[in-house]
Amino acid sequence: MIRYVEIFKEIVDVVHHDYAGYDEKRGWDDPAHYLEEIERLISAQQITPHVFTDLISEYLMDFQDEHMYFNLKGSDDVKASTRGFRTRRYEDDLYVVETREEDRFPAGSKIVSIDEQEIGKIITSDRSFLRETSAEREDWTHHLHKSSSIKIEENGELLTFDLKEYEPASKKLAPSMEVVDEETLRITLPSFVNVDVTMDFVKKHEEKLKVCTNLIIDVRRNHGGNGKSISNLLPYVFPPDEHPSTDGELKEFNYTDLNSELLIQLCQQLRKDITDEETLKFFDSIEEKCEKYRGQGFVTMDFSDEMEAEALKFEGTVFPKNVIVMTDVYCASAAEYFVAICMESSKTTVIGRATMGVNDYSDLIIKEWDDSYALYYPMSRRIHKTLNDPLHGKGIRPDHYIPWTPKHIDEDLDLFYAIEMLGESQIAEG
Repeated sequence: MIRYVEIFKEIVDVVHHDYAGYDEKRGWDDPAHYLEEIERLISAQQITPHVFTDLISEYLMDFQDEHMYFNLKGSDDVKASTRGFRTRRYEDDLYVVETREEDRFPAGSKIVSIDEQEIGKIITSDRSFLRETSAEREDWTHHLHKSSSIKIEENGELLTFDLKEYEPASKKLAPSMEVVDEETLRITLPSFVNVDVTMDFVKKHEEKLKVCTNLIIDVRRNHGGNGKSISNLLPYVFPPDEHPSTDGELKEFNYTDLNSELLIQLCQQLRKDITDEETLKFFDSIEEKCEKYRGQGFVTMDFSDEMEAEALKFEGTVFPKNVIVMTDVYCASAAEYFVAICMESSKTTVIGRATMGVNDYSDLIIKEWDDSYALYYPMSRRIHKTLNDPLHGKGIRPDHYIPWTPKHIDEDLDLFYAIEMLGESQIAEG
């Protein structure tokens, strides 16, 4: 029998001592309830790795931190799974916005009920599992994963589908570039995980970037990664003589023994895939701090000097003259950091919807069990937290808000808006 109880108790210990928000959120969780449920399922021989993963995910929701999550990694014995499609709510309807592994119904399908429960009823009874208060920001993944069927309206008929578990297909996270028109380029950056990949991509296209009039940067599905990935893209985002703010934001790092050890391990692992010298020096600095402050708990850090050094490393460019960044609730972590920097440039405009807003607690580290489970949790926290907004949540708000509607499923309305803005800008300049 997999050691479910032991793993759960270790998770509770981590979130009560090593998680960056443990003292601010003391008493928010109810571990006794979940321990009792795990023991009941073990006794009834009803627990499985997937059921256990769902229970831990529910437990972690008590902390209201989307930067902390528990994954079933998958192994030779246990496979990770997905429902194979993504959804988004508009008013009282839930729409399938993307299908990957699932092929029984298309994107654009309207889900009218889940397990015979109407969508309108779910949003009033199970709000905590949706994690947000605004329809376009809700996350239905967990609710669908623990459900067994959906009902879809198609050509006036109601069709019932038993939900299936699929092995996740590999995601293509490579950056790409396309020519929108003779004056406009669009680059899509789906991830900042691999520093070398992103930096090599920008370097490969630098001649085009240096002469294009307009640049559209799409980070709407970018879940983050390493903030160093954007270093050679910033010159094109800023005009000459402008730089990002160097006002340091105070952060507290929880240097427990466990966090220090896990962060050193993570740096050593990441080094294997990185050749950029500046990034490698950054890892050296992280490891030195871990050794210096190991076991001391919270230590306040002011990165003003480092930020000033970073900001002055590059010189902005005349071209592109206009930059538009497209963002959304799926833009998170290091990608949000990029959006925040872009908003400081006079030639850059951010459009779309607010980012996910996960950086109040950040600098994720990973605790693993049996090569099958992984807990991702932040070890640092901002001293001054982001304010919540009824519509935009805690994310970075765009300069121009574009509400999500079902029309976005078939048409890229954000891109249309960006092109229209750029056209107006050129008319004004002319």
